[in-house]
Amino acid sequence: MVKITGNAKGADHVQSHLDYISRNGKLELEDERGDVIKGEDEVRALARDWSQDQGKRRKNTRDTTNIVMSMPAGTEPHDVKNAVRAFAKRQFGQNQQYVMALHTDTESPHVHLTVKNLGYDGRRLNVKKGDPQKWREAFAVELERRGVEAEATPRVTRGVIKRGVNQVVHHIREKGQTPQVDQAKVREVLEDFRDQRTGKAPKPRPWEDHIEERQTYVRKAWLTAAKDLAQSRDPYDQELAKRIVAFVGSMPPMKAERHELQEKVAGRLQGSAQTHQGVEKGRAQGHQDER
Repeated sequence: MVKITGNAKGADHVQSHLDYISRNGKLELEDERGDVIKGEDEVRALARDWSQDQGKRRKNTRDTTNIVMSMPAGTEPHDVKNAVRAFAKRQFGQNQQYVMALHTDTESPHVHLTVKNLGYDGRRLNVKKGDPQKWREAFAVELERRGVEAEATPRVTRGVIKRGVNQVVHHIREKGQTPQVDQAKVREVLEDFRDQRTGKAPKPRPWEDHIEERQTYVRKAWLTAAKDLAQSRDPYDQELAKRIVAFVGSMPPMKAERHELQEKVAGRLQGSAQTHQGVEKGRAQGHQDER
């Protein structure tokens, strides 16, 4: 996985992000020269250095591009780090400063790669729409060179609908707080429930229709390929056909985050209603016993 988790804007945000990926200096950062930065003082000195050298900038200028690169559980963490090191050197080493930090606090070993957007040539890094997929493919190549099997298929081809969680939102949730974006989604779901009760037509969401159509097409394309392979006399083709069918069967359901939230809210409302009914039934039974 290669995912852009966000950007840091301004000196305070840059420092906060570097503190986060280094766990306030407890984990080492490695820069584009291979130098190690460790300890709270060194990390904050780096943040000051980056912030003082940002050239002409507007208020909302993105000073860093924050990337997470990870592999599934069971992958050797140092293989992941070495692959990220090689990738970063090829992709950014000629013009950008960057730091990387290996995290092993989850089942999936992952590296936070933070790139300073202002390059040595005075130009800012401009991430284009197709760049994350290109980076994913380059990362997979570096992993393969280290004997780690890796595939770099796009999210849509894997049947994945939901986007990754923004890093700022993730941090807020970690603190036990509810981000504004989550509050807005809950309000939207509750409005849908109210519309259903009053008989109003559901609000049109053409983007969700488009996602469903595209995912239906993707699944159909995979199964068509499997059908063609199954007709082959080659045992390898026939086995591959079975694997494709299994792969399509393992794809996540065609649900956006809003749909999952609707199901959760509906379940809670139903549970509350059943609890209320149980309480009322108990009260009624109590009155009968008193009589």
